[in-house]
Amino acid sequence: MLSFLKRWFSRRGRREEIEGQQPLPGLDPHARAAAMMPRMRRADVHRLMIEATALRRREGYHQAVLFLRQLAEEYLREGNTALITTLNKLVPYLKKDSETSYTEAKEWMEGILSRLPQRDPYFLNAHITMAELLQHEGTEQSVAYLQHFLRDHPPSVDTYYHLIRLADFHRELSELDTAAARMDEALDLWDTSLDRYRLIRMQRRWHRSMALLALAGEEDHDYLFHRFMEFALDMARILDPARISDFHHRKDQYYKGERGFAGTHPYESVMELPVWKDKKEKILKDIYGFVFEEMPLLLGVTEKELHYRPGDPESLEEVRHKKLFATLPFTQHDLLARRIRQVITPS
Repeated sequence: MLSFLKRWFSRRGRREEIEGQQPLPGLDPHARAAAMMPRMRRADVHRLMIEATALRRREGYHQAVLFLRQLAEEYLREGNTALITTLNKLVPYLKKDSETSYTEAKEWMEGILSRLPQRDPYFLNAHITMAELLQHEGTEQSVAYLQHFLRDHPPSVDTYYHLIRLADFHRELSELDTAAARMDEALDLWDTSLDRYRLIRMQRRWHRSMALLALAGEEDHDYLFHRFMEFALDMARILDPARISDFHHRKDQYYKGERGFAGTHPYESVMELPVWKDKKEKILKDIYGFVFEEMPLLLGVTEKELHYRPGDPESLEEVRHKKLFATLPFTQHDLLARRIRQVITPS
């Protein structure tokens, strides 16, 4: 990985020097690459995806594709699960890269899939990315691919997201009953013995697709329920009293409109319907109040932990409770669902 990053950023350094740009004054391109290595050694995949976005904006899709393809090859050789994130970033770029044909992109992805590590089920998610690429031939091809995959890999926790993506494809084809059946299969895979945050992520993804399915069926009440459940679970997956500042940072993002549904389509369109229009402000206030203030307490965070500030005194027992929270099973999904149903039930 380091050799790839060194080669790539060294090449970028030479290109920028030729263009008259001096990213690090006083350093030649090779010294610049060497100077960057301590930072890049610690670079996580999120930072590299940001780099890919910046490269796409500066030099176009093809250069970003070349960068991401080389990065994917390195991750594959290392057996690094960051490969999946890289492929998810790469495929949309491949679709828009005029210098890479669809046939070439498909053959490259098939080569990646043929070399995937066999022992880590996380790498199975690359097949979802392949199905996304196959939409170039039509959504029916994506459906056929995932159906074949699920015949070879029966539905399980490891193929949960494949089921949901298959349901999404059926919805896109207006096959709503089939989509609902696939979502029911996915629902059966929820297990409270799973890691707390893994289960929350699974449930959040399910509600996201259910919201879109409800919207396609013009079921506005169910759409709002699933949309608000996705929101609540988004906050639940960041809720940890040992890192309570993360919860408040995300809360601020929702209030500022930097994240979430308020002000976006189709949420605003649904809220303009006569049954909701007069209740719009109250519902949003109630949902925010529940998720930001009441929900943390229902999930086991204390009032003191929720409003903790660095430097506040804590007992050893309080510190211990905070550390154990992340290990607790997530069992409150139905409790949250009942409370959210109450908020949106017309009176």
